[in-house]
Amino acid sequence: MYPVFKNLSRFRHILPLSCLIFGLNLILSPVALGDELNPANGSYLWIQASNRQTQPDSPLIPTFILLTGHQPSRLAQIQTIIKTNGGQITHTFPHQALIANMPAAIHRQLTALPDVAVVLAEPVDLATIDIYGPDARRYASVWNSLVTPQPETTTSLASLAAEHPAESHPDALTAPDLPADGGLGVAATSVTPGYYQTSEYMAGSVAVGIVLVESDGSQDLSTENWTNDEKQQVFNEIVAAFNWWAGLEPRANLSFVYDDHLSQPLPTGVEPITRPYYHQRYWIGDAMSTLGYSAFSYFTQVRDYNNALRTTYQTDWAFTIFVVDSSADQDNRFSDGYFAYAYLGGPFMVMTYGNNGYGPGNMDAIAAHEMGHIFLALDQYYSAYQSCTLRSGYLDVENQNSQYGGCASNVASIMRGQTYPYTIRAIDPFAAGQIGWRDSDGDNILDPLDTELPITIDNIAQDENNVTISGATQIIPYPSPRRTDVTINTLTAVQYRFNNGAWQSATATDGAFDSTAETYHFSTSLPPGLYHLDVAALDSAGNLSDVYATATIIIPDPVDGGLNTQLYPPDHPLYIDEPITLEGLAYHLADGIVTQVEYQLDGGVLQPAEAQDGAFDSGYESFNLNITPLSAGIHTVEVTATDDEGNVEINAASLEIQVSEPRSYQVLLPLIIK
Repeated sequence: MYPVFKNLSRFRHILPLSCLIFGLNLILSPVALGDELNPANGSYLWIQASNRQTQPDSPLIPTFILLTGHQPSRLAQIQTIIKTNGGQITHTFPHQALIANMPAAIHRQLTALPDVAVVLAEPVDLATIDIYGPDARRYASVWNSLVTPQPETTTSLASLAAEHPAESHPDALTAPDLPADGGLGVAATSVTPGYYQTSEYMAGSVAVGIVLVESDGSQDLSTENWTNDEKQQVFNEIVAAFNWWAGLEPRANLSFVYDDHLSQPLPTGVEPITRPYYHQRYWIGDAMSTLGYSAFSYFTQVRDYNNALRTTYQTDWAFTIFVVDSSADQDNRFSDGYFAYAYLGGPFMVMTYGNNGYGPGNMDAIAAHEMGHIFLALDQYYSAYQSCTLRSGYLDVENQNSQYGGCASNVASIMRGQTYPYTIRAIDPFAAGQIGWRDSDGDNILDPLDTELPITIDNIAQDENNVTISGATQIIPYPSPRRTDVTINTLTAVQYRFNNGAWQSATATDGAFDSTAETYHFSTSLPPGLYHLDVAALDSAGNLSDVYATATIIIPDPVDGGLNTQLYPPDHPLYIDEPITLEGLAYHLADGIVTQVEYQLDGGVLQPAEAQDGAFDSGYESFNLNITPLSAGIHTVEVTATDDEGNVEINAASLEIQVSEPRSYQVLLPLIIK
């Protein structure tokens, strides 16, 4: 998959200082898709989604938070504070540390909490945090690797882009254990991801198992031994790769939780790097057995582990990364030439420490490419032989940026391999679509998250002017053309309003809106009148019900019976030198006909209103009041209706209006100098 470059440091660090600073800012304010080199002149082309997520009012600052020890409840409290204040958590290291983009205003609040050792937006002095345990140093080292610029090299981006050596192996494989009938472990009534659906689209929260294996010499001669520095670098590189993805598309709201087995690599009887890649069944089986997963198939072992991670850390998705030591191996490849590969849609990916000569310093670029496969993106480099018309992903998108064949697109992209696309943060629209990054309707919500929220009003109970309403709502997933429809969204609220007024919150029957189907209720007391009720649901991706549940609520007036009027407040300021028109509604709740509407201003004489349809001749009449010019100040308007039996409304509708002095205008005249 990847060409070999000798004696190069991380390619993302060959940029000038200004770009290094920008790279740090990427964590703070990521872009929508990526950028690439203009092949015509070597300049950078900024590729940005047309509806980029707007920046918050308060800048979000990348911050490292470390606890004094493993404190699950305290870390959960901090996560809640960050999310409540508009921040986003990108990396969680259970249960002692996290990295988040968050407002500076809450730094002091978090620092004041018990058990909090560090809240920093700058590199950490590692010597000062050793007192918090060995894990603290590992987490802080990861943070430092993200925010500390690395030395520049003299290698140009153009020279890297020009390298296109042939590849000998495809690196996107198909898992052999997928159900033959196409079922993915989803119950017929469920809309949440099932057993085999651990990475359907790249959005939301992801649990990542990082597994290093160590040969114990029981079957093969042990030729490789992980050092502490090597283990730390693997950790740094993997987190950097995921941070790359998190920064590429803000609307995906990517967040990663790490279940790492780096400090204590898992034992195996074989020496993996000396064997062909398909002998993975031995060392992966050994590693999973050590973790307590004992299924007959090693694929089932890993899937069981992934699903356990998803449950434990309450994430949307999960997959596992296996890293094989190759420090003493001459070519950093398995005996059959493989060195990095992943299974489309999971459950795992594999890398070697040296990765065919790229070296551990470029593991981040390789991990980023392989993660694309985990979320169903296809290869695009020529020797993978992936045609333009192949389709993949939850959205079933074609592979039209492949180098194999005359495709519609030919731009740099992470799925073409090499380190150059990673360095310039490039992904093409077709690969982006395959991982679910498409917004077809331009509403700033990615398609797989763009769900429907049907809602019903099932019961209305009325006792005089007290009303109780109950109903139900659910999430309908965005439909996949060929895969099983699933959603990672959850319902977050049901809201209601009367007569287009302010929205109010309903109550979940079970106490919280937190699943894909909910029932709700609310009670309110209303004054006499005719009310139009709207009820809508909201979900975690920001969707609102396209069609509201509606009902008409009638609260009879005990004095006037069915004859009522309503006046609507003006929706703009009123001035003494401008015409004033007020709108209202007269209606009869006892099957009578409204034949006349009159109004009086400040207790003056009655004046006729004007029926909007030309005549007062039904039980439901909208009307206008065309008021003569008024003096500045507050005025009271009262309206009454009369029905076809001569009954006159007793309780007049009343409205106070504010009338202001004429608007002043500033006219700028041109200054003519002769």
